[in-house]
Amino acid sequence: MKSILKLTVILFLCLSCQAQSETKQNLQKRVTSYLKQLESDQFSGSVLVAHKGEIITSDGYGFANKKANIKNKSNTVFDIGSITKQFTAAGILKLEELGKLSVNDKITKYFKNVPANRDDVTIHHLLTHSSGLPPGIGHDYHIISKDEFIEKALASEMLFKAGTQYEYSNVGYTLLAMIIEQISGESYEDFLYKQLWNPAQMEQTGYIRPKYDKNDVAMGYKDTGEWGKPNEKWNDGISWHLKGNGGILSTVEDMYKWHQALTTNTILSKTSKAKMYTKHIEEGQGAQSHYGYGWAIFPTPRQTELIAHNGGNGIFFADFWRYLNEDIIIIMMSNHANRGYGMLNSNLAGIVLKSDFKPNTKLRQSQADAQSERQIERILDRFLEVIKDDNAKAWETFVKENFSEEMLNLMPMNDHIAMFKKIHNELKEQSVKGVMLTQDDNIEIKFENNSLLITLEKGADAHMKIGGMSLD
Repeated sequence: MKSILKLTVILFLCLSCQAQSETKQNLQKRVTSYLKQLESDQFSGSVLVAHKGEIITSDGYGFANKKANIKNKSNTVFDIGSITKQFTAAGILKLEELGKLSVNDKITKYFKNVPANRDDVTIHHLLTHSSGLPPGIGHDYHIISKDEFIEKALASEMLFKAGTQYEYSNVGYTLLAMIIEQISGESYEDFLYKQLWNPAQMEQTGYIRPKYDKNDVAMGYKDTGEWGKPNEKWNDGISWHLKGNGGILSTVEDMYKWHQALTTNTILSKTSKAKMYTKHIEEGQGAQSHYGYGWAIFPTPRQTELIAHNGGNGIFFADFWRYLNEDIIIIMMSNHANRGYGMLNSNLAGIVLKSDFKPNTKLRQSQADAQSERQIERILDRFLEVIKDDNAKAWETFVKENFSEEMLNLMPMNDHIAMFKKIHNELKEQSVKGVMLTQDDNIEIKFENNSLLITLEKGADAHMKIGGMSLD
């Protein structure tokens, strides 16, 4: 979930938004009007918005199957991607409640031949992406045996000592799914159904257990045409590259039932939910968001918290937002993913929070815009990484790779290094307080005592480059 620019939107889009009194009918009208405008600009998916315990809207937009002329509905089934991780985390916490394990257990208790450099990795580290395991070791739909997956995962490069850093790891969550199966004596999916989904009355959630009507499962689309239905790609079973970390199918209605279940102590205890929502680790330098167990926790400008997670595979995309303090729930799922839809829930939140909020009706990005945004994120992430250390070699590499030709030739490399040294000395003891894109698509980073403006420009090769830096 984690680009710093995404957090930027959350922090600054509704900076002045305070929840305002508005009739349900008027709010419903504004939300549905906005979604229909997005539908006219190719949005395809389902959306549920609830406020103060009432569903404002739950409906579908675009097509679940274009050839068959089947529209998306509130009960259309989508791939929810990495939102799956909250179910894996909840399964682990359920086993802890039952006295079967502890999140502080080392993985050596559950896996054989763990290398010495990984013998201090715990279940907690797997849950919080702080294990040092890599993001992935294979393709979602490539079949791999359990033993081969474990062997490759444990033999992979150790990215850092467990507990010292954050690196989003699908591999870690697959290992958690294996622990669930080992301890429960049941399949991952059967255990989750018995312990979580059935008590929450979520009959449309799972991999292969639900007997889906073929017309209810959304067809996935790329800009070039049909991709297919996710459950039709599982003829050989669910790959261990996917199980536990992604790929669960569900509906916006079922996910709302999951939210409702989590507001009680019926499925998970108050203690377990407190662990789930605890800000265990920051999601990277300057992110300000933190990872709990299967959820990310974001600060809001209103001194409240957003509990959220998204997921996608480039075809399907889902985003699940829960403002627990303000009782606002926003769930969206799409079967024709586009990078711009990462902003949809932000705009819906603005509509709910402020009666005169003007949402962005042009979310769908062109490929060129999406590429530029990815480049901006990469530059920002890399800058925040290199500026924290006193490392002239790393600064020189950053300058060569990211400065525009004009900026690079503006002065000798020694002067560039001296500039970075000055910025480093000024900022090294300060934490990032906010990041925002200016109207000119430049980056402003707010630290405790300073602001740094990074001017961006598109080079001759269409890649974004740094055209200037200014520290206030």
